[in-house]
Amino acid sequence: MEDKFDVVTTFHKEGYEKYGERMVETFNKYWPSDVHLTCYYEDMDEPLTQYGNVSWRSFEESVGDRYNHFAKIAAPWEEKVLGPDGEDPRSHRDGPVTPGSRYLFEATRFSHKYYTVDHFRQNSDARYIVWCDADVVAKNHIPLDFLYSITREGKLWSRVNRPDVYPECGFMIWDTQNKWYERYFQLMKWMYDEGTLFQLEEWHDSYVWWAAEKYVEKEAGHSIGIDLGDGSRRHPFVRGPLGKYLDHLKGDRKDAGYSPERI
Repeated sequence: MEDKFDVVTTFHKEGYEKYGERMVETFNKYWPSDVHLTCYYEDMDEPLTQYGNVSWRSFEESVGDRYNHFAKIAAPWEEKVLGPDGEDPRSHRDGPVTPGSRYLFEATRFSHKYYTVDHFRQNSDARYIVWCDADVVAKNHIPLDFLYSITREGKLWSRVNRPDVYPECGFMIWDTQNKWYERYFQLMKWMYDEGTLFQLEEWHDSYVWWAAEKYVEKEAGHSIGIDLGDGSRRHPFVRGPLGKYLDHLKGDRKDAGYSPERI
């Protein structure tokens, strides 16, 4: 296994047209030439544009069966919470889910990331597996040394932390040589494939990645993560070290084309 970085993302047709194509173009332009990006595409044909450091895989062919199995498990849980008579399942809330909180329980929608990462990591020979959201664009040339600088021996993963809440998981790195790597993904498989994530307070992917981290840290007796944020909740992705090279166009920032917090 080489000490190299492999990057993965996923998108559907609308996402590719709105932001994914720009992500791929800027990856090809600004990322190190020996770092490869694999794109799992869904509900669309493989794009005609080809780059030497980018490859394409069908989401349906790669993980469609696992995803569909999970969607069947998730359906009654999501209906119970998101349906017309739904109730917020969180212990500190009473009544129906508010419109702004619905995403917290859209387990199926946010499971694409996990199933993409899990398939990709098992088919990569890289030491470092990097997830990058499809609405993340590169703004400057990224030195390979920078990627090494945001990893550390003895730490399983790097992610953008936020105080007292789940991390912002638009960019994550896992060290496959860390002793807790297999245990971490064993827990993730259990939570998704067996549906045990529905025992958590929230069901979106960021909360589940975080839950696996906390489970492992309890077993390890120490921290396994590296914080890539700036210690705040105000778009810490672009205010931390990643912001020098990358911009995460969350929400309305996609239309603006930039994050004002980064300026």
